[in-house]
Amino acid sequence: MTTTQQVGGGTSATPAGPAFTPVTGRLRATPIDPVDEIAVISETEVVVRKTVRDDDPYLEGHYPEFTVYPGAFIIESVFDAVLRLVRAHRGERTFVEPAEISSVRFTTALRPGDTLQVRCVCQASDDANDANTVRVVAHCTNGEAKAALVKMAFRVLPAEEPTGSGAA
Repeated sequence: MTTTQQVGGGTSATPAGPAFTPVTGRLRATPIDPVDEIAVISETEVVVRKTVRDDDPYLEGHYPEFTVYPGAFIIESVFDAVLRLVRAHRGERTFVEPAEISSVRFTTALRPGDTLQVRCVCQASDDANDANTVRVVAHCTNGEAKAALVKMAFRVLPAEEPTGSGAA
């Protein structure tokens, strides 16, 4: 099964996924859209794309003479891909949280105009005590060039109950 969805396109006042609460007294960066397109390939595989735009505010000042896409945002794209995959199969109220980053290797800088493609292959944990953990290998590319290899684990959290149900 392949499902493709266009997302955002530039910056947004509201990040994709869960709602975030501002931290009082701290300046916060403009939220990014971690992905522009999503393709859920199967129950274990998802591909997302993000075009690096030179007018996005998060790039300003990130190596001003040689602007590059921050590595933390590649990891954010992996997170968003896994979240979308899990929600496609377990429901929109299901959430994931990073449990472990076991390995990250950045191999090519992404610059404005480049398109990051992240292909995540996800596997349930083999450990019976860790049944709600998904292990992920994310191959990140820019065209034919390898941009990063990310190995992470995420905890799958149960679907939230709807709020405002009238229960006291």
